[in-house]
Amino acid sequence: MRDLCKPHDPAGAFYQEAFDVVREQAAARRCEVMFTGSGGDEINAHHSRTQAELPTPEPVPWLGAKAARALAEVNEHLAPIPALPVPTLMAFGMHNPGFLRAGIWPVSPLVHPRIVRFMEQLPREHKRGKALFRDRIRRAGLPEWVAAPAEPENFLAVLERGLRSCGLPVLDDMLKESILVDLGYVDGKALAQARRNADSAPVVPDLLCDVLALEVGLRSLM
Repeated sequence: MRDLCKPHDPAGAFYQEAFDVVREQAAARRCEVMFTGSGGDEINAHHSRTQAELPTPEPVPWLGAKAARALAEVNEHLAPIPALPVPTLMAFGMHNPGFLRAGIWPVSPLVHPRIVRFMEQLPREHKRGKALFRDRIRRAGLPEWVAAPAEPENFLAVLERGLRSCGLPVLDDMLKESILVDLGYVDGKALAQARRNADSAPVVPDLLCDVLALEVGLRSLM
């Protein structure tokens, strides 16, 4: 969708197309209900109601002045904290419309309010590293490589390769003309420095993926 420059939601996750393929295959097999793992990471993480110290967010050197001002005001006039973790609600808003368009009703057991409250009350050692979940898997008789794999799956290797082969050319184009730079949300000079650093850096910063996806999304709507 992005490669073809078709209009799409600039804020949409760039891996939704892969989820759409899975949903379409499930719908073709007349699946009407699908259980999801949404919320599992959130209920095992530091929660806003606890006193646990949150990790310091990674600085973004290419943020423009307008984006920096928006971030400074983001915590003002907030609504009351909901029963479910906010990232879970954001995931619902991102994923569930795709299920419904495919005629599938998504069910997420891990976000039941009672489970959320229960996990909030657990001592940290039962949640660290998803200890309670992993113990449950072991008790179910599954092998250790399933309960606690040595190398958890992630998209980092694929993301790095994609940024090298496809992302950096888009970044080069952004340095010539960019909606985000023109609007003041991205500092063009800092972005150019990030591009120069990427040539010699062993890893391209994955944060660049977000700004590239947003730029491509905005261009698709013009």
